Order: sequence, then C-alpha cells, then structure tokens
Amino acid sequence: MEAVIGSALGKFRIIDLTMGIAGPYASKLFADYGSDVIKVEPPGSGDIARSIGPFYGDDPHPEKCLLFLCLNCNKRGVTLNLENLAGRKIIRELVKTADVVFESFSPGYLDELGLGYDELSSINPNLVMTSISPFGQTGPYRDYEGNDLIYQAAGGIMYTSGAYDREPLKHGHPQSLYFGGITAAYATSIALYGRSVIGHGQHLDFSLAESAAAHQYQPVIRYAFLGAIDRRAPKTDTDNLKSTGWQGIVPTKDGFVSPTLRPPRRSLSGAVAWKEYANIIGRPELGDALAEARTGKERDEILMPALKEIGKFDYYHNIMSREWLGGVVQTSEDLVNCPQLEERGFWTEVTHPVMGKVKLPGELFRMPESPWSMRYPAPLLGQHNSAVYKGELGYSDQDVIRLRQQHAI
Repeated sequence: MEAVIGSALGKFRIIDLTMGIAGPYASKLFADYGSDVIKVEPPGSGDIARSIGPFYGDDPHPEKCLLFLCLNCNKRGVTLNLENLAGRKIIRELVKTADVVFESFSPGYLDELGLGYDELSSINPNLVMTSISPFGQTGPYRDYEGNDLIYQAAGGIMYTSGAYDREPLKHGHPQSLYFGGITAAYATSIALYGRSVIGHGQHLDFSLAESAAAHQYQPVIRYAFLGAIDRRAPKTDTDNLKSTGWQGIVPTKDGFVSPTLRPPRRSLSGAVAWKEYANIIGRPELGDALAEARTGKERDEILMPALKEIGKFDYYHNIMSREWLGGVVQTSEDLVNCPQLEERGFWTEVTHPVMGKVKLPGELFRMPESPWSMRYPAPLLGQHNSAVYKGELGYSDQDVIRLRQQHAI
C-alpha cells in the first residue's frame, strides 16, 4: 500500500493530521491520484467525522460512517497521540520522508507541541505544510472557531442567497468545506511544484472563510465600481417584485425543473418563441395565449398548471434535445441512476471490511495518461499501525505494545 509509481501524484507522501471534511477531502484528492497518504487519528476516538451521520444501515458505529468512508478511501490509517512525548517523536520520524503535512489544528497549537513548521522543516527542508484553519494563522479573527454556516455567512455567500423578503439563506450542502478542500489541494500542488523553483518547501496559510469569500468576485467588483450591494431575489432595481413562478424552480408531475426562454436561435424571440415553446412542451394550444400575455403573472397562470402535468425528465430531454436551455433538479436517487454519470464512470464501488460494498463518487476529472484509481477503502481506526510503525519505522512488537501502554498510539 504505497504510492502508485507512474500515476500523476504517485511520487508524493502525505501526512494527513486533519479531521472533518475540508482537510481530509484535500488529502483524498492526492490519494486518488496515487500519493501515499497516511491518515493520522487520535487513539480511541479517531477523526470527528466518524461520529457524523449518515451511517451505513443507520447503525451509529465509527466504522460505518459513510462520510468518513467517502473522504478517506485510498489512505492508510494510523493512530497517534501528538500530546504524548513518544507520539511527537513518531511524527517527527514520519515527517523525514514526507512531502506534505496537512493540519487543521487551532493556530499555534502545533508550535506549542514543538511540531510547528519551523521545527518540522528543520527535520525536512523540502516539507510543504498546509495549515487549514477557519480564519488563517494571522489577523484579529485567527483564534475564532468556525463551521460551514460561519464561512458561508462571513464569506458573503449567504447574503445573496434566498428571497429578498426573508433572512439570508445557507446552502444545504456544506459547500464551503468541499470548496475549501479542493482549493487547499490546488494550493498544495502549486507549493510542490514551487519546490523545484525555490529549492525548498514552505508553509501554506489557508483560511476557509477566505476560500468562501473567493466566490464573491462579481459582487465585490460591483460594489467597488458602483457602490451597489448585491441583494437577494426577487428584488429588482426598480423596487418591484418580479415573478418567482416560471422564472424560478418550477414543480412538475414528479419533481422540479428550471425553465428558461432560451431558444437555439437568438433571432427567435417574442410571440414566435413562446409559440415554439408551447409546441416543445406538448401544449401547442397554449401558444397564442402565451404570445399575447403581457406580464409574468399572466404567463405563470398559463404555464404552471401545464408543467405540473409533465414529467421532469420528459421536460428536460424535450427542451435540451432541441437545443433550448432548461434544467432538471435531480435528487440523490436521480444522481445515482444518472445515465450521463454512469456512462462517464463517475460512480465507483468499494468493498469495506465492515460495511461491505458501497457505491461512492469516483473520478473527479479525467487524465487518460495518469488515471484515477480506487485502490482500497477508508482505513479502520489504527488499521496500519503495524505496517507503518514496524514495517517502515523499524519498531519491534514490544515497542508497539509499549507505545499502546503509554497511550502514544
């Protein structure tokens, strides 16, 4: 279970000290493309993600956490107590052969343990350490705690999400954490490339709140040039409420679609476009009424009842196959059975020693010459202690027993 030679990232060894979502997702992207990632967890409790549902079979067991499984496949796993003197000795030994350390502790915590970047880089000058924290290693907020809600709020995402006459809306998915993980992996890849230019590693200071704020290019530019603050829909610049019906997310017979009046030919507009739209959705008799309607409300009264009689995928395929623009709101069941994702091999199946076969998202992007691969499932807690401590660091059986007794591993 070593790095995959010949793969895109197979020459790198990663020590993953992070927990939760953002850090483990960042290191997973390295693992998926061949890196040898050693997942380090606290003895006994393990990564906090092991306690977060959903759980396989609805059984709240630390080895049945689907979130942990998804974020930690292709990694090896060891347990290690960094607050133990022997544990700190081991991490220094592991760092000697590492290219990257991902960590997500509070700023200053590793320095207090004698495991900060200055200390570790003196052991391995080529080391890249990526510190993932809520607000960064410096600044007045550096010691503040954070979570997805806080990052979406502080990063400006929430202020423009939701309805104008309601409070700001958080996106349901922990978007900032996954986006943060992708960006942290991207930044770390740049630092690894940069080693060949500057001749040594460096310390990356990565803020999840700043990563969320990076979404806000357009609102920030608009404010800088116009002094305008982006608002939530459906407010318009004339202070009139526009229709939230057909112009938004629309109910159908079995779900929701996102319709638009975007024909393939830009010259097709007005009454002609509305009549063709009526033909496409199989209701040509509505064409004249739609063409003659003068307000969005009038068209809503015509279209909304008609769309409730149409299946969401019937609508989607009819519209898109004619080169019009429209969307379908897919459920998780739809995603698992999506023919487009299936054809592209997006889903993969992994066999876990406790859960058995589980279907998971697989290849994020395609590189034919150095492909993604699913090599093994997420590790059980401490699964590779013997392989790493005895097989790689040279500890004896008695040494490992003693380390357990000392609560070092």
